[in-house]
Order: sequence, then structure tokens, then C-alpha cells
Amino acid sequence: MKPLDGIRVLDLTRYLAGPHCTMLLGGLGADVIKIEPPGRGDFYRDRAPYGGPQGCSSKRLTEEDIGIGLIHRARNKKSITLDLHSDEGRALFARLCEKSDVIVENYSPGVMDEMGFSYESLKHLNPRIVLCSISGFGQTGPLKSRRAYDPIIQAMSGLMSITGFAGHPPLRTGAAIADTATPMIAVIGILSALMQRKASGHGDWVDVAMLDSLMFLMPEVIEYFQGGALTLPMENRHPGGVPFNLFEASDGHVFIAVVTDNDWNNLLSAMDRKDLVGDPQFSGLPNRLEHLDEIEAMIKDWVKEHSRDYVVDVLQANKVAVGPVLSMSESLDSSQLRDREMLVPLKHPNSEKIPDVVGLGMPIRFTENPIRFDRRAPAQGEHNEEIFGDLLEIGPGELAELKARDVI
Repeated sequence: MKPLDGIRVLDLTRYLAGPHCTMLLGGLGADVIKIEPPGRGDFYRDRAPYGGPQGCSSKRLTEEDIGIGLIHRARNKKSITLDLHSDEGRALFARLCEKSDVIVENYSPGVMDEMGFSYESLKHLNPRIVLCSISGFGQTGPLKSRRAYDPIIQAMSGLMSITGFAGHPPLRTGAAIADTATPMIAVIGILSALMQRKASGHGDWVDVAMLDSLMFLMPEVIEYFQGGALTLPMENRHPGGVPFNLFEASDGHVFIAVVTDNDWNNLLSAMDRKDLVGDPQFSGLPNRLEHLDEIEAMIKDWVKEHSRDYVVDVLQANKVAVGPVLSMSESLDSSQLRDREMLVPLKHPNSEKIPDVVGLGMPIRFTENPIRFDRRAPAQGEHNEEIFGDLLEIGPGELAELKARDVI
């Protein structure tokens, strides 16, 4: 048993935020039905980088190669093809809505209405349906119609203004943080609506905006900013700790974060500077902030004399929060992440696995009933017969006619 066994989800999502949400729902046990347009399918099927029997590449190596983005994000989903621009296709979708629990879409606001599937219309089809709409700015507000991708949201949330270094332009974070945080907020909303449905008997419309989600990830930034404690951009520092910065070792970099007085005393012990323990000019965070440059210079001189791993081992042994700055290759080779099954081999629809290519595992761990992404991404339309034939009880002859007319 998985937590969401018995919950059927219709997946109308594209790009990253939406598919990431439905992938999590599928990993948690929901029966996720990915709806793709007939013919071309999800455009990520033909988008670099590609993965296939010969590995991963920026170009197709074989005819079987598929976009890694789809292979990764379509795990634990079923695929059907359906033309939602046709009357017949929309009629079939309506029948699917009657038999489903959740619909997830990340079209621009208003598109579902244009298709004839506004939330009000969906409620008439199925009063228990939960509709989750993911968009840049939400379904309300003066900016709701604006187009947005992850960097637009990073820019407008203020995140870019605090990221980077003085004298340089604002900087986007290396990861698509708005695109990956938003689906987790969406999953929380969907699960909450399903819980509420148990009591009320009615579904709900879950409206999740990328801008809202990213703002919600920055509480301490907003608190310190309003308190006048931020120097912008923040570089690698933070007003909640000293030292709290990146330091260069003899063969790499480490990040050291000292927050409490105990942290500070432990750091001094590790550096063999017990003479400074109890020194009033360094006691308490306000005093350390006043002497920030002096403290960082002392740490810099000590760190650069040692290797990256030595600094990490010594400071961790003294209960100081420190970590090495790893390359992506080092991170993907992490024994910690592999032990936690956070790095798992990706399987191709037509091959057992893609050589030397890993995907991300389930970030939620259950002790009593462990779960994982245990089904590969589907081939395009792989589950047409199961969904249209078994669920909607459409016979083989009618299915063949629908296919001939490009409805499915």
C-alpha cells in the first residue's frame, strides 16, 4: 500500500513545475494519467538532453532516444493520447473527469475555461473533483495573465536582487528554484483538499502561483530586510551568523556557518585559538558582526593552509557546521545520497536502463511502508487501451476509429 493508492489524477501539465508535481503524486501511489496530444506527444519527448540505450547526449544517438526531462519526470505515470482541441476528445476527457479525483494543469489562466473545463463546469461533472492550477502569478490579481518562466519569478520575487556580489548585476540561482518549490506547495494543497473532501464530500480548486511559492521560501530574508539588518546583495554572508561564508582551502572551497556562541567557541578550539574564547569583543553575535572583517580574515588564513577535506573533518569533529563545496559530478557520486536512494538509475521505455544516467529518488521517506519511484516513464500512448478500453469501456473497434481520426 502507498499513501495515495486509489486516487486517480489526470495530468495536463507541461514543462517542469507541473510534471514535477504529478511525478510526486505518482511516487506517493496515485494513479497518474498523463494526457499527451496525438502524434507528437509531450514536446519534452524530443527535447535535449536525450537518453537512450547508448547513454545521454545533447543530440539523438539512436531512434529510441527520448528527452531526459520526460524520462525523469514521467516516472510512475501512465500515458494516453487525446486531442483536447476536438469535440470528441473533450467529450472523452469529460468522461475521464467523472471517474477521477484530481486534475493538475499548468496552462495560462483562462485556458481551461476556453476548453470548456472551468472549475464550475468540472464541479457539475464531478462534485468531488479537486482541480489544481499551477501558474506564474495565480488565477487572480493584476498580473495573472502575464507569461512567466522560472527566471521571471526569481527576478520579480526579489530573490535575484539579494543574490550575487556587490558591483555585479543581480544573479539567478543555478537551479530552477521557483519551478521546483512550487510543485511541492501544489502537492500540499492537493493533499489538503483531498483530506477536506473526506469531511465535506466536495472537491476544491487549488490555486498555486510560482511567485507566491518563491516568496514563501524567503521568510528569514524578509524578516532581516525589514529589520534593517541586510546588506544587499547578500553575497555568501548572512546576518544571522559570523563567520557565515565561503572560504578557500588549498584544493577547493568550504562553507562555514557559525550561528551560536557554542559554535564560535567550538570553531576556536578546532583552530587552536582557545586564547580568544571568552574575549568580549567576539562574544555574542552583535559583537562578531562588528568585527566581521577581522574574523573572516583570521578564518581565511587558517583555511587556506589546509585541504578542503581536512578542514571539513576537523571542524565537524568539533561540532562546527561546515561542508565542502562539491562539483555536480562529486554530488552525483555521493555515498550519502546513494545510501538514501536519492540517486537512482533512470529506465528508458524501451530499455532496462540508460547507461550512467541517474535520476532523483523520492525525497520523502516512510519507515513502516517505504516507497520509491518504481515505474519507468511510459511510451507515448502506452496505456490507451487500459484507460479508454478498461476504464471508459470503449471497444476495440471504436478505439481503432478514434485513432484513425487522430482523436487518440
